[in-house]
Amino acid sequence: HGGRFSGAAPDAGEEAAARGVEEIIARQGRAIADTHDISDWDQARALVDAAVGTFGRLDIVVNNAGIVQFRTIAEEAAESWARTLAVNLGGTAALTHWAAAHWRARGPDGGRSIINTSSPAGTNPLSGCAAYCASKAGVAALTISSAAELADLGVRVNAIAPIARTRLIDDVPAFGDHVIAPVSGFDKLSPDHAAQLVTYLASPLCRVTGRVFGIDGDDLYLFNGFSAEGHWNNGGKEWIPETLAEALSGADLQDRALIIAPSTYVRIPQPGDDVLAALAAAERGEPVRLAPLLYKQQ
Repeated sequence: HGGRFSGAAPDAGEEAAARGVEEIIARQGRAIADTHDISDWDQARALVDAAVGTFGRLDIVVNNAGIVQFRTIAEEAAESWARTLAVNLGGTAALTHWAAAHWRARGPDGGRSIINTSSPAGTNPLSGCAAYCASKAGVAALTISSAAELADLGVRVNAIAPIARTRLIDDVPAFGDHVIAPVSGFDKLSPDHAAQLVTYLASPLCRVTGRVFGIDGDDLYLFNGFSAEGHWNNGGKEWIPETLAEALSGADLQDRALIIAPSTYVRIPQPGDDVLAALAAAERGEPVRLAPLLYKQQ
């Protein structure tokens, strides 16, 4: 079941970047394509230096580089785990770091913005791509932390968790026909919807910082992060396993957060009923098989 990276081929990325530059120049804009590896902190610094050297200043950073590979945690390999985290989370942190250092050296100013790309797989993780889920959850946390640290420089930091047709989503079998563009009418999975949200977050129209937004075509969502819904107090006494067990005896075994997926906005208990049933059966020594993974092996 070897996992594979999706959308990570260097030649494909370079071709896409070159096309983007051509489109921008055709519309009387200025653009360059840069092939630095943002998972390397020194190269991430070189990318910031190249932007400042070319355009004279840095105002907006969009952290959108990402890769995904499909493996369960039991099948994960050290190299693929490290690479996924290095690009998705490490690259976001590295570019944010050097942009922040650049702005810190110059002092406060208006109009600065960082937009990070998280994912519904990070805000509501599901099975089949543990490294990707972990990295995108980290991006959401990094967004909130960075927003608190950079506000005094006039920097707004937000994240998007988009559902859109990309080279990543094309390789998720569970999405099936959802990724096919319609012949006519409203294209819910067009990446243009995510682009409009990014444009808003980068513009003076936006006064929000430290938040994660979901976008699925004409549906816009705002996440509230991990919310500590359950609370117990032990009356000034230390907890021990027995009192913890007693306190949690009536606790809901499932998180019932609202999740988003293509054309879907619903509360789905996590872990699922099938997971709890499989765990109970395994503890009894009974054979059990879980339902197929959402992100199937490639």
